[in-house]
Amino acid sequence: MYKVVYYFLYIVLFPIYGFRFVGRENLPEGAAVVCGNHTANIDAVFIALANGPKWDFGIIGKEELFRFKPLAALFKWLGGVPVKRNSGDMQVIRVGFSILKAGKKLLLFPEGTRVKPGMEPVEPKPGAPMFAVKCNAPLVPVYIPAGRKAFRRNTVIIGKPYMPQFEGKPSHEDYQRMAEELMQRIHALAPKELNK
Repeated sequence: MYKVVYYFLYIVLFPIYGFRFVGRENLPEGAAVVCGNHTANIDAVFIALANGPKWDFGIIGKEELFRFKPLAALFKWLGGVPVKRNSGDMQVIRVGFSILKAGKKLLLFPEGTRVKPGMEPVEPKPGAPMFAVKCNAPLVPVYIPAGRKAFRRNTVIIGKPYMPQFEGKPSHEDYQRMAEELMQRIHALAPKELNK
């Protein structure tokens, strides 16, 4: 069924967004924490399409996305779990661990909210590296074109997976440093000439 949805979305959205995917081979088999910059609601769809017609993701999304029933049904069918902003919900942590331990990819946006061009940068959340460290799963940085995306070329770039580095037992400060490094790797993927 997901293949049907995948090809339907691809056919419908390609004329509007003209997406191109670079580095698809960098998406590993099995568990991984896939992380992108976040400027628009379409970003998660871009990453899903970049993964191809095989769906092996789990999604943790803000609860506002689940208020519209048809959209909520789609997200839940795809394995989405609604969370309250800044809730620190232990259920979210358990769900994230269960996704990765089942050998699936966990899709997260470390900024925790949309950061549009011209806005002040936000401090990334330490959750992505925490999941990666505790589940021994690689982080995969993904750059998604920022700003107005319709009716222009949109090149999504998937970086190489890597394991976060630390010494001893990582502290909150270590996880925060890893999250900042992750965002640096995401933004470093953006060749300006590809996204004009």
